[in-house]
Amino acid sequence: MNRTLLRASSRGAVVIAGTTLTLALTAVPASAAQDLCVSIDGTVQVQRGTATCSSVAGSGNVAIARGANSTATAGFSAGDQHNRAVASGDNSVAFAGIGSGNTATASGDDSGASAALGNGNTATSTGTHSGTTAEGTNQTAIASGVNGSAVARFGENSRATASGDDSFANANGGDHNIATASGDNSSAIAVTGNHNTAIAGAHSSSATASFGDNNTAIASSPNCTALATGGGVTDRC
Repeated sequence: MNRTLLRASSRGAVVIAGTTLTLALTAVPASAAQDLCVSIDGTVQVQRGTATCSSVAGSGNVAIARGANSTATAGFSAGDQHNRAVASGDNSVAFAGIGSGNTATASGDDSGASAALGNGNTATSTGTHSGTTAEGTNQTAIASGVNGSAVARFGENSRATASGDDSFANANGGDHNIATASGDNSSAIAVTGNHNTAIAGAHSSSATASFGDNNTAIASSPNCTALATGGGVTDRC
C-alpha cells in the first residue's frame, strides 16, 4: 500500500495600528502552515508546501491535506458527491471516491485510508504506519494500532477494527460481518458469509469466522486460534 498520508496552540493578540481593535489569532505551528492543501468541489483553494490535494467538481467533495508530503483526494469521476478525504499525518494518504458519501481519514504518520467503490463507506487510520480500506455500502474500517491494518469490502454494513499494534482485521465478502483485533499481533477474520463475528482480543491470537452465516470465533487467550466455519458455529479459545 502506498503510504504517501492545525493544531491549535497558544492564542495571541495583534493590535491594529491607529485603532483600538485587538484581534485574537490562533498560532499555527510552522510545519502545518507550510504543508497545507485544501480542495473543495473541484477547486484547489489553498496549496502550500509539500501537501497535495484534489477533488472532483461534485457537490460536497472536500479534500484536506496537512503535513509533510500528505495527499488527500475527494471524488474520482463525474457524479461522485459528498466525499471527504483528510490526510493530516506526515506522508499520509487519504482517498474518498468512486461513489458518494465516503469518508477517509488518515491522521497517523505514514498512514493510508481509502473509502471507495461504493457509498457511505468510512475508513479511519489513526495509528502510525496504519492502513484501512472500506469498500461497498456503509462499510467501516478502523486502524488505531501502530502498524494496524483493517479491511471491510465486498459487502454491506460490515466493520473491521484493528486497535492492537501489528494487528489485522478483515471483514470481507458478506453483510453485517464484524472483525475486531484488539490484541497486539492479533488477527481477526470474518469473511465469506453474513453476520459472522471474529474477535481476537489477546496477544498473538487469531479468530476466524467464515464460509457460512452466523459464525462466531472468539480468541481471548494469548497465542490461541479460534476457528468457526460452516454456518451457526461458535468456537472459543
